Amino acid sequence: LEKDLIYPLLKSSDIKDLVINNSKRKVIITQQKPGEDTHYISEKYPKLWGYLNSHIEHFQKRKSIIYKNKPDFSIFGIGEYSFKQYKIAISGLYKSPHFSLLIPENNKTFMVDDSCYFLSFDNVKYALIALAALNSQKVKDFLDSIVFIDAKRPYTKEVLMRIDLLKAIQSLGYKGFLDYLKNNTLSFEKVTEQNFVNFIDYLLNK
Repeated sequence: LEKDLIYPLLKSSDIKDLVINNSKRKVIITQQKPGEDTHYISEKYPKLWGYLNSHIEHFQKRKSIIYKNKPDFSIFGIGEYSFKQYKIAISGLYKSPHFSLLIPENNKTFMVDDSCYFLSFDNVKYALIALAALNSQKVKDFLDSIVFIDAKRPYTKEVLMRIDLLKAIQSLGYKGFLDYLKNNTLSFEKVTEQNFVNFIDYLLNK
């Protein structure tokens, strides 16, 4: 099959390591935004179109209303944010919070299943700062205080949206960020204090 629309995929059980850059799973991404016409695939990627059509009966069995009157092989939960290079992801199913940095595999950004949540970034330095802040003890303590661990999905969108990323970063501070990198032996392009300040300014003005 043509590779352009095939992306690496992670499920909740894959979100374990602090940094993830490979996956045994793949997924076909047919749209870049909800409702986008999918017929372009037949012209640009005929093998892929043939493969999808060979399994069309499975698509036709989908009962959710979100697929009603939509183009063939439509998907949901897709948008510009899905295609940014770097992601900080968390499984909604684990009993304790663990955020992972997803690094592109063969220049392809990772997709995650619907039991995961993520923030996406074009800038790996900003992603690293967010990773350190979200894995900080203060954020963990905050989540522990509001999460129902016995729930089937302890970490929901509503729970995660209560995290104030800006405050978490400010509380961590640049020194705390450097300590986090050192303690976790994370080696990337150097993140300067000015980069740190620039990310705070970006969040302040967002």
